[in-house]
Amino acid sequence: MRIYRCPRCRAEDISADAHPTRVIDNGTARVVFVCRNCYRAAELEFRIASQAADLGYVPLETSTALDLLAAFYRERLAEYDDPDVLMDDVDRYAATARIRAALESVAHEGRRDEADLDSAR
Repeated sequence: MRIYRCPRCRAEDISADAHPTRVIDNGTARVVFVCRNCYRAAELEFRIASQAADLGYVPLETSTALDLLAAFYRERLAEYDDPDVLMDDVDRYAATARIRAALESVAHEGRRDEADLDSAR
């Protein structure tokens, strides 16, 4: 299986613990996923790059970040569902446990944010 490393430090496997942030790529903001240790520094770098490029810094909306994160985790799970991956069901279940837990956590946060919005109205 592929190991998804943090593009910033290359040290951490982010398959089940990714954090969405953005980078400026040819004058356009692009979403990337980094490890927990690199998140704050990457977000600060994005803020500085946005201001330097006269784009203006706008924080990533929580709902958008959660949607991107859920899609990232679903893609990781889909790789394990590929019939070409030769694993028995027990190993497949064990290998995806952290990813499924992370996806459930993202879903839980999304429901909590929706409830907060409903109560604010």
